[in-house]
Amino acid sequence: MSQQDRRLEVSEAAWRVIVREGLDRASMRAIAQEMNCTTGVVTHYFRNKQELILFALHQVTERLKVRMQVAIENVAGIDRLATMLLSFLPLDQERQEILRVWVAFLGYAVGRDGLMEEHRQSAAELRAVIIQELQALQSKGLIQADLVPQVEANALLALVNGIGIDTLIQADHLGPGQQEAIIHRYIAGMVTGQC
Repeated sequence: MSQQDRRLEVSEAAWRVIVREGLDRASMRAIAQEMNCTTGVVTHYFRNKQELILFALHQVTERLKVRMQVAIENVAGIDRLATMLLSFLPLDQERQEILRVWVAFLGYAVGRDGLMEEHRQSAAELRAVIIQELQALQSKGLIQADLVPQVEANALLALVNGIGIDTLIQADHLGPGQQEAIIHRYIAGMVTGQC
């Protein structure tokens, strides 16, 4: 097994501990126990918890990007934008776990510049993709010509983030169907001018 594969294995063990017990309990020791190995094995690949968390956060971002790319293959027009946004919502067990890990990382990143910068970079990359998509839709006349893609990208990111966080708070009241309906309703407003 390569060093990168082993680092991914440690990162996945960290995810499992975080989802089950929370980030504050995801110590190097707890992660080692999750892997049935010694703490020394974990520290061989990551010097400390912050380095491991930074790597795991990067893996969250990569998983979401891959999920989005797969979801939008063979989808065009306004449906492509909706599919792109829906790929980030916690509509299934895997994405619910990704959301829990992402929210835990976000809280942990407050006051830690390196981790907060990783969050900023991830958001900036996603924002750029959404802006590009909105510009393409505008050039094809599929959404209003007077919309400002940068502003709409911010609104869409805020909407997706808000829906995601709200599902953690009130999962019983914001199921997958409602999440999808909210996204489709907002996008329909971009077409009709009533968003």
